[in-house]
Amino acid sequence: MPSLWRDEAATQSATQRSFSGLMAMLSHVDVVHGSYYVLIWLQVRLAGHSELALRLPSALAMAAAAALITVTGRRLVSGRAGLAAGLTFAALPAVSWFAQDARPFALETAAGAAASYFLVRLAEDGGRGRWARCYAASLVVLGLTNLFGLLLIPAHALTVAAWPGRHLRPAVSRRWWRAATVACVALVPLMVAAWGQRAQVGWLRPPGAAAVLATGRLVGSAGLLLAAVVLTGMGLAYAALGHRIGAGWPARLPALCLPWLVVPPLTLFVMSQIQPAYTFRYIVFCTPAAALLIGTGLAAAGRVAGAAGLVLIVLLALPAQLGERGPAGHTDNIRRLDQIVARYERPGDAVLYPQSGSRAFAAAYPYGLIRLHDVMLGESAAQSGTIAGTDARAPVVQSRLGSVTRVWVIQNNVPAPGRPAELRDLPFRLVRTWQVTVSWLCLYTYQA
Repeated sequence: MPSLWRDEAATQSATQRSFSGLMAMLSHVDVVHGSYYVLIWLQVRLAGHSELALRLPSALAMAAAAALITVTGRRLVSGRAGLAAGLTFAALPAVSWFAQDARPFALETAAGAAASYFLVRLAEDGGRGRWARCYAASLVVLGLTNLFGLLLIPAHALTVAAWPGRHLRPAVSRRWWRAATVACVALVPLMVAAWGQRAQVGWLRPPGAAAVLATGRLVGSAGLLLAAVVLTGMGLAYAALGHRIGAGWPARLPALCLPWLVVPPLTLFVMSQIQPAYTFRYIVFCTPAAALLIGTGLAAAGRVAGAAGLVLIVLLALPAQLGERGPAGHTDNIRRLDQIVARYERPGDAVLYPQSGSRAFAAAYPYGLIRLHDVMLGESAAQSGTIAGTDARAPVVQSRLGSVTRVWVIQNNVPAPGRPAELRDLPFRLVRTWQVTVSWLCLYTYQA
């Protein structure tokens, strides 16, 4: 199982405080993840703070998404297409990554799959109220897990406009608009609060061509993406030549999936040229659309060819799947950092976190970093209402360093570790360095 990574350490930090402390934190930071933090706060009080307990909601959410994809594909195309889509979804590397991530994006993916399923039922049943209510509720959950998930609404607007008229009574359009409006109005308070905390994503930059190409990660590596596109195209071409694609099959499926797959990323790209907000995890909820398209193509190819295509997709995805399940599968390996510290620490050891955000690493595990004296800490996370606490003033840090003989230093995403400014004028000597994936762990000792 991969180690917790820096964002999961933030989840640990948020859920290790009292409920009132959590609410205080959300008034300063991460209000967009507030509903998720409340869920995990309850979860860990029932099951503990282990990796399995933290990640269980995400794993269950991805399983639910696979089930929803299956039933959506069955309703729009066929039982075989639905099954192929569900199995394809389970094989995609991004699905496994986020199913093992104690963050809200798996829940967002499930909510997006649910909203799309309820839209299909709403259209099939002529706009009946119960499906409109289910659709509105799923959009509210989608927005609570990630406000950018609401970009599914303009995608669904295109779907409603594109579906063949005989599949869509006027009541469906009216019910859909009403449900979407109700969901957006219900989320206005969260939108306002999130806008007030927009400085949290100030580190993001406008996405360029590399980010556009990286959307292929919704399916997987370049080879896996190419194979999926070719297999889907060949399957649909085979079905068309055999005159098995008639009116309504599978016309409704691409009308649902293509806007779902294109509109949210494209909208976020355009928005981010003005107010940067794009990062890959914000579009993961589009993955079910890709799985539905691929599953339809595999099913159209026939039983034998479709099964062979699915096996090929699984095999091409296998290297990434194996890598993501290793200790460094989430890039950060905080577990290993903690194991090193736990092995070599001595009473009275101190730690420095020269880079903003690294302090949250200490919350990930109950041994190692958390046991060290953080000489740079001003107010704790709970006291300051932040994820990782605040830094003390430089004179305070210097005074604290005067009473320690060994200092651990963590630096991330640098080609080589450098001597931190806090130690520059003090007689500490670097005695050992460990490189753990993208992190450097350095041990300095006092040398009089």
